[in-house]
Amino acid sequence: MPKKPEWMRNAGRGLALAMAINLMLIFILISPGTSFELSADSVTAGENLIITGTSEPNSENTFISSFTMNLPVTSEKYSYETEVKVPNKPNRFTVTAKNVQNLNAGVKMGIWITKSFESRDGVVHLSAADIPTGRYKLKVSGSAMPGANEVPITIEAETGVLSDSSGSYKLVIDTTGIPEGDYLIKGDGDEKTVRILSKGESSSSASAISEAEKEIAAYKDKIEINLSAAASESAGGKSVNEEVSKEEKATPPAESAESKGVVAWLTDFFLGQ
Repeated sequence: MPKKPEWMRNAGRGLALAMAINLMLIFILISPGTSFELSADSVTAGENLIITGTSEPNSENTFISSFTMNLPVTSEKYSYETEVKVPNKPNRFTVTAKNVQNLNAGVKMGIWITKSFESRDGVVHLSAADIPTGRYKLKVSGSAMPGANEVPITIEAETGVLSDSSGSYKLVIDTTGIPEGDYLIKGDGDEKTVRILSKGESSSSASAISEAEKEIAAYKDKIEINLSAAASESAGGKSVNEEVSKEEKATPPAESAESKGVVAWLTDFFLGQ
């Protein structure tokens, strides 16, 4: 078979190269976004983790973060209490507990509001969406399956972020309440793992001292108010306590819109499960 002329072979290579470049450009143009970036590979629990990236302008980008903790079982019981920061809506949280007979889920709103959920084949799966933004004290507890030494609990959080007119987005995740270990983040066609570090003893001690100082200061203020009230009464005036009591009776504390939203959401959640 006769060989093709050199110019034909070069033309064929040029055509193949052009087609490859066009395919790459098409792929880039239809791709929804590039891999997101994290502000750090590891953070101390309570610090902010920042996700940045680019996508189509003015588009919604969804990220799912999750972690698993293994709770120890004592006398066939397990328990865990923490505080979490719920991001802006839209959001969704799911909790999956294994090796359990039941799970008691509680949220503290002045008092603990708790509901018990029975397991199915040793598994409890709860899901809630559009939780009002804010900080919450949460508690899970219950009875483990007979013979279980630990209860694996996986918590998954889903939230969205809107890109700006240039396609850039930024999402801040508060790691409060996340235990030490691996924290998996999925989104934008990629996934990354962040290491959550526990707070050091010095940091904890400083926090404890700070809280103690606040309590002492509050106690001193209370004593000073009582002394001032006593002096006023001895001089024939009205006590501070009497004035405060009258004011409280006349204008009961107003319920904030945020607390109303939380109560409404809790009602829907507990009645709907």
